[in-house]
Amino acid sequence: MIQLVFLILAAEIWNTVGQVLFKKGTNALEKPHLGTFHSYWVFVKKVLSMKTIWIGLCAMTIGLIVWLVALSRGDLSVVFPLGSLQYLLILVASRWILGEKINWMKSIGTILIIFGIILIAKS
Repeated sequence: MIQLVFLILAAEIWNTVGQVLFKKGTNALEKPHLGTFHSYWVFVKKVLSMKTIWIGLCAMTIGLIVWLVALSRGDLSVVFPLGSLQYLLILVASRWILGEKINWMKSIGTILIIFGIILIAKS
């Protein structure tokens, strides 16, 4: 079980790295006006030209591969809920790396998710 938890944690760390890179990349763009197909296309072209987005995609691809290994070693009813560790990782990364504010509602919600993860891990 410990090996499975480490696999899931590794997958979620890679996914968190990817999400943070996506956010850093899109923060560098001006806010898109997505009212028409052309505006979507312009936004997509800008996003796909960014190095941080491509590095984020690579990180998430690694996360997917590790996730598939975890799925092959454990029950979906255990692996999937343990994947909720990403909520905690995203909360921490968004605070430390992106400087986002964490209010008490986000903290309580994350604590409840962690409590649920612990219950599932013990089952």
